[in-house]
Amino acid sequence: MLKRLLLVIICLCLALPFAAAETAEEPLPENVEMEGFAENDEEDVGEISEEPASIEGLTPLYTTRIKPFTSTGTAIRMREQQSSESGTVCSIKKNQEITIYKVYPAYVLAEYNGKVGYVIRTWIDEDVTTLDPENTPPYGTVPAQFVATLTEKAPIYKAPSTRAEVNPIKPNAGSKVAVLEFVDGFAKVLYWRSYGYIEASLLTDLVTVSPTEEPMSADTPIAAFCSFFEYKTGAEGNDGRCKNIVRSCESMTRVMQPGEQLDFNAQVGPYRRSNGYHPAPVLINGGSQLGYGGGTCQSSSTLYNTVRQLSGITILRRRPHGPGCARYLPMHQDAAVGTTDLNFIFRNDYDFPIRILAESNGEGTLCIQVFKGE
Repeated sequence: MLKRLLLVIICLCLALPFAAAETAEEPLPENVEMEGFAENDEEDVGEISEEPASIEGLTPLYTTRIKPFTSTGTAIRMREQQSSESGTVCSIKKNQEITIYKVYPAYVLAEYNGKVGYVIRTWIDEDVTTLDPENTPPYGTVPAQFVATLTEKAPIYKAPSTRAEVNPIKPNAGSKVAVLEFVDGFAKVLYWRSYGYIEASLLTDLVTVSPTEEPMSADTPIAAFCSFFEYKTGAEGNDGRCKNIVRSCESMTRVMQPGEQLDFNAQVGPYRRSNGYHPAPVLINGGSQLGYGGGTCQSSSTLYNTVRQLSGITILRRRPHGPGCARYLPMHQDAAVGTTDLNFIFRNDYDFPIRILAESNGEGTLCIQVFKGE
């Protein structure tokens, strides 16, 4: 019963018509994408940081309130480490305010009434107050420093060492990745709800992402982001999901003039066979079956994470995949699409055009870059 309840709160990733509730906590109709589903708030957190819970030398970034994962929750536990099995620092009741000092893919380092510890991100209200908007990026954004291409199929390690455990997804040659930084000969990437490390020797065509919104050259993107997805799993519909991601890249790639909007459902959809989309697993009327367009939520969510890095982009409509969010991205960082109520819409409010380049070969990565146009 619990699994069924959690399933129905995950969003539709297809263009099948139905009415949806406006609040994320209310159940959504039973027509949801199966892959990318997060069954609970700590699923697929991945390798956790063992950094001590200390705010010494750090500047407070945001304030927000506690919002438990379940509608019946009344309090949460602040942890000593980024693990549900670590010791409890204190309990915090619903609607109490915390101050955030650092943001990780699955947790925030926070202070509450003089206590310092980690709080999982689905337990907080993502509508945070930024304490220094001039110098603090929007909550949850993860700017990349470089974009590169893999020369061969690459393992993604859970630590910067070839002796470390390897993550399940191994993107193939030709896949593009957004690199956060280089650590001891490894490219650090954002891998689902954690970080991953790829041997730098397996990268080519390294391009620098501009640290400001003024590009260093015409070939320098002003924002970049990539997400990872499973491929060639043998599971029914997985191949269709990968093809849908590739197909959506064709429609996302475009130039947007000043004042122009992108309506994802209207301009990347409709999610139909006649528009080049393939069947992928969805839950319909309580049972799993194939439906067209599964996977396009990962495309919209990756685009969302890219454009949120830019001050001249205004988000007009966006909704997450229920309280659990999509597991292939950090918590609070997804954008559901599929119907009038489930859509991602944004506007270019710069005084110059922007060029969106979305790329995927269907073998493990979806990379989106934004360039300044002329």
